[in-house]
Amino acid sequence: MDKARNDLSAAVPKFCLALEEHRRTNDGRVRTSQEMLASFFTHDDKSSSDKILKYLPNDVRGPIIAAWGIRGIKAALRDNDEKVQSVVYDALVAGDIDHVAFEDGLAPETIIRWVPLSDWWAFWRGGKLTKQAIHKALSTAYELYLFDARWFLDTIQGKGGSIKGTDVLADGLTKEDLTGWIRRIHETGDGSPKGMVSALGWDKIVAKTANDVLISVLDAMVAKVGLVLSSPRESSPRVDSGAKLEAQPEPAPSTADETSPERVLETLEKPDDGAWSMPPQQGAHANNDDDEIDVSDPTGPLPPPPSEEAINIVLEEELVSSAPQTPTSVMAAPRASEPEISSPNRPLRDRFPFRPGTKR
Repeated sequence: MDKARNDLSAAVPKFCLALEEHRRTNDGRVRTSQEMLASFFTHDDKSSSDKILKYLPNDVRGPIIAAWGIRGIKAALRDNDEKVQSVVYDALVAGDIDHVAFEDGLAPETIIRWVPLSDWWAFWRGGKLTKQAIHKALSTAYELYLFDARWFLDTIQGKGGSIKGTDVLADGLTKEDLTGWIRRIHETGDGSPKGMVSALGWDKIVAKTANDVLISVLDAMVAKVGLVLSSPRESSPRVDSGAKLEAQPEPAPSTADETSPERVLETLEKPDDGAWSMPPQQGAHANNDDDEIDVSDPTGPLPPPPSEEAINIVLEEELVSSAPQTPTSVMAAPRASEPEISSPNRPLRDRFPFRPGTKR
């Protein structure tokens, strides 16, 4: 026997099974047997579309077809999908089976175990949902932990979204109902979302809340558990209908390695954008107003340092200009390669440098 599509011990299939069983009762009859036949085996005088029997393996659908009396058990066990569809279609057109027999032959467990649950949910959700059906759906989902009280209070909203949570529940309550709700919360001492929902109860919640509000919560719940999937149109971003979009070609991904000669050459040929690609070398100074230094190439060679002779000349000029012109000022000894500069106003001992081993 083939493995079943849906595990009836899981929460979501359990939820669907409970609603399918409730649908076949007087209180939960949101879709009739005729609507079931039209949804799962669409047909007219010329053609048909099988949306349920093709999902059933031969050992499951064979006995069902044989019980309808339209095919022998051995032949029904051997028939492929096309043959089954043809046999059932001929029986429906001939009146050998009707919508009541079709629904009775397909038990709730068989449908929920083998049919895609999203297809079944679309069938159930498309019916006329009554208070009884909504109550069954919400209470069953809550018992199976498909949602909790906090999520319920965070999701429920009414009057176009202007009121949410407990305000929605209190909006439909009478003064007596509201007083009793607060009293039960006080008696239990549980002001949590779970305590507030339990204190009010699903009977009162469903009876005092508008159907469209509760159905919105139900739709959000089945989307949360993955029973229905959002369409690509809903998941894609909205685009203004009046705007014209032009497809921009995407740049082809580079297959060359970053260290390959092609990548290195491409990098060297790029124009300099003025940004530093590496930290400045030591000794480099920022240019000021008087010194204009070209920093367009930070990796280029720095200017050569001044010679030692030029440094000595600059230092001697600074000493001469900054020292006070008094007889006691001491000047730096002239270099041997420079002519001695004498001044008649300088003392004699200052014009001749002191040499070791001599006396002044």
